Amino acid sequence: MDSGDLLVRGGTVVDGTGAPSYEADVRVRSGVIAEVGPGLRPDGEQEVDAGGALVTPGFIEPHTHYDGSLWWDPHIDPMPSHGTTSVVLANCGLGLAPLREADRNQLIELMCFIEDLPTDAFETAIPWTWETWPEYQAANDEHPTALNVAAFFPHQTLRMWVMGAEAWERAATEAERAEMARMLDEGLGAGAFGLSTSLMDLDRHNRLVPSRMADDQEWGDLLDVVAAHPGATFQFVPRAFEFEHFPGDMERMAALCRDRGIRANWGGFFAQENRAKERQISLDLVDQLNAEGGQIATLYSVRPSYVNLHFERSIMWSGVEAWHELCNVDGDEAKMAMLRDEDWRERARHDWDACTYTLAPINRPHMILLASDEPRNAEWAGRSIADLADARGVHLSDAVADWLLDNNMGTHLKTQPQPVDNETLAAMARSPLTVNGASDAGAHIQMFVGAGDATFFLTEMVRELGLLTIEEAVHSVTGKQAAFFGISGRGAVAEGMAADLAVFALDEIDLGDEVRVDDLPTGSWRYSRKPAGYRATVVNGVPTWAGDRSTGALPGEFLRNGAVG
Repeated sequence: MDSGDLLVRGGTVVDGTGAPSYEADVRVRSGVIAEVGPGLRPDGEQEVDAGGALVTPGFIEPHTHYDGSLWWDPHIDPMPSHGTTSVVLANCGLGLAPLREADRNQLIELMCFIEDLPTDAFETAIPWTWETWPEYQAANDEHPTALNVAAFFPHQTLRMWVMGAEAWERAATEAERAEMARMLDEGLGAGAFGLSTSLMDLDRHNRLVPSRMADDQEWGDLLDVVAAHPGATFQFVPRAFEFEHFPGDMERMAALCRDRGIRANWGGFFAQENRAKERQISLDLVDQLNAEGGQIATLYSVRPSYVNLHFERSIMWSGVEAWHELCNVDGDEAKMAMLRDEDWRERARHDWDACTYTLAPINRPHMILLASDEPRNAEWAGRSIADLADARGVHLSDAVADWLLDNNMGTHLKTQPQPVDNETLAAMARSPLTVNGASDAGAHIQMFVGAGDATFFLTEMVRELGLLTIEEAVHSVTGKQAAFFGISGRGAVAEGMAADLAVFALDEIDLGDEVRVDDLPTGSWRYSRKPAGYRATVVNGVPTWAGDRSTGALPGEFLRNGAVG
């Protein structure tokens, strides 16, 4: 077993605090940084050559959904190859505990639909040896991983535990609210990092998810518990994609948090250049709420947005009922039979035209591109479904249906990448109340691969555009994250801190291409990403990535919030 003793030699330390960088070696003893200084003498420990490279804290990914996949992929590919050492799970009110066995199938269906994950893998590759939050933590303690894992306490499972099927139907009674508060207190006391929830999501049957049935009395009782645990945070998803509801959701949550002194982060910020109006409304509103005494941090993504639209499963079409049905039919033959059925096609045209809200940009069909590697499709690959429909003189829905039939379902669509407003993102990186990394890594695995946000951020904002210094950029993905989420003892290169490190030269790393890998436990596939060029990634003093490959080491810990340790 690796001792966690290490000497990183000859590098430039960017310590994660925002302070100026400096040349120094870093010595690690038993997984903890023991010395930082120039010319440290080797003492028989393993060495990492950082000559010409930077030595930084390992990156912290704050919004991921690896809850299920870490059980069948403890290496959490491709995170170690991109300098990541810690991830935050159970966002959006979705997690694996607390959970009664009787509610398991309902939770699997809900989580796998919203996050586009394979239900059969959840059913067969997760041990499900827990029900309560302390039992879940204990199971994770016995399951080694390549990364440190921090987790929120999820609102959906909490309501299901207390209310059963009625969690989907109504507000909680006084007695039920008291039991929810007790369970949340138990979870936060044991080490959960806060409470997560959603005001946006629907399930596979287009029902409001349980958290959306909560009234302000329930929110108040739960947030009283969060407030009673110093350092705990609150994560919520407002209806940003139904923007008319966004201001009301934000004001409601801010009011509930403000008087209790709770620090919160919200997801759904539009950084794209073509969403300038929504972006400015969001920024102005958050500034106003914080000026009124709030502590509401905006969670943002740094990469241009796009998705691959496959039809094995997808949440993207949930607002177009006929196409939503198609995505939920098992097997290509059944899907093709549906595509040929004239009754279905008529209904699909109607549902397409009647749709008022769906994640797929069907009202901007020029943004949905045809994707294919087949030489016979060369004329159309990269062109839009609007082009195809115009050329064939058919409805947009029929154009997509015919494209899939022509290719025996062996193709997909892709949304046109949307450039982001980099000046805004640079300002947000410097803001004290923002959270960098709305990657959704671990979710939507046939739509995109979220891993690598920090790699893109560093190369684009520092190396390519020069909008941030390396010290500012590293701080925003390390020390700033650790402080916000209460991840104690991490996020800085300093004596006494856990030895979570990334070693890289800025001119040697790149985001890398998506790659399709067929490695899910029940035969399905996902997108991963090529290695980025990091010299080493170190977790608790043990390299998880070295040179051009995984070391196979699993030194990660299931973390407790700062108040617990």
